[in-house]
Amino acid sequence: MRLYEYEAKELLKKYGIAVPQFMLVTAADGTSFSSQVIAKIQVLANGRGKAGGIKVCNSSSEATNFIKEKLNSFFLKEKVTSILIEKKENLNHEFYISIAYDTETESPILLLGKEGGVEVEQNRGVVRKAIDPIIGLREWQARDAAVDAGFDSKIIPKVSEFAVKLYNFFITEDCRLVEINPLADTDFGLVAVGALIELDDNAAYKHKERSYPPRVVGIGRELTQRELDVKKANEVDYRGTVSYLELDGDIGFLAAGGGGSMAAMDALMQHGGRPANYAEHSGDPPREKVCALTKAILSKPNLSGLWIVGAIANFTRIDHTMQGMIDAFVEVKPKFPIVVRRSGPYEKEGLQMLKEAAGQYRLDVEVHGSETTMTATAKTIAEKSKKFKETYGNLT
Repeated sequence: MRLYEYEAKELLKKYGIAVPQFMLVTAADGTSFSSQVIAKIQVLANGRGKAGGIKVCNSSSEATNFIKEKLNSFFLKEKVTSILIEKKENLNHEFYISIAYDTETESPILLLGKEGGVEVEQNRGVVRKAIDPIIGLREWQARDAAVDAGFDSKIIPKVSEFAVKLYNFFITEDCRLVEINPLADTDFGLVAVGALIELDDNAAYKHKERSYPPRVVGIGRELTQRELDVKKANEVDYRGTVSYLELDGDIGFLAAGGGGSMAAMDALMQHGGRPANYAEHSGDPPREKVCALTKAILSKPNLSGLWIVGAIANFTRIDHTMQGMIDAFVEVKPKFPIVVRRSGPYEKEGLQMLKEAAGQYRLDVEVHGSETTMTATAKTIAEKSKKFKETYGNLT
């Protein structure tokens, strides 16, 4: 789970890590600011600074105008509901420091650079030091990293002490990433001027005090109502798994999980189709959970088609999952074309059930089994989607 910057700084303060004085603005209510401030749009997407989401304001009116302009607008595809207003610090120098997990070394890693700023991670001057998860980060190791990165000898003790404190925070709070950019050297010590934190969702049970709303893993934005509905379906019934991630296309996508699902999505895009979501089911979920997933997919506005696809299932009965999908079709009654390619246990029975339901409820459904490749049906749904939009207008 990625935190908003104000959430990250509130958490850092609990560990004695200095951050600028700040306030969170959620309404353009005429609040005045007595000194030079920095206004920061609060979104979870990367690239905020380059896109104009951070502004140094030299007067109260400049800050107010920025708030009025940006609040409740869309920025990097996210709605802006709050803006962080920080006191501008007098900076002697800016650095970069982060701690993350490295999949190659299978250990935490310290990244340290003597320059902060935009896209600093790509700077060749950033030093990477693996951290032994048993021993942890020692000050002498942090000092070595600072020396390798070319830090001035006067600042090295402060930076190494800060690095150890940040690592203890990283471990205690079960983080996936903590990035301070910039870490500023001020007259009052080191201050975390910019902060990015990603928490490990799998460790959430250890932190009952947290009350952050659910967010999409790897992307950061908060969950949509459809994503919340599918998440709830998993929570109330442990049998099997269903998942749903919203995208910006117009063809509903319901897959059977695994690497074949990603290959299928690639095939759909190669044929000009744009997926409206990524959804999958596995582990033989009951019809109720499959119905909830299918309804979530169908409820997205402006769909031009639905593609249900999967390779040969090993542990999932096709007739059970098809019955869940049929339940959703009967309730929603979609008008757009549906293309199905599924195979596995009880394949004939499941696909026959779907054919009969399509005839009974006048659904535009084309059904394929193991005799047809998944990529062939990718072309079919892309063509049907295009024809549907040509007939009924561009709905995207």
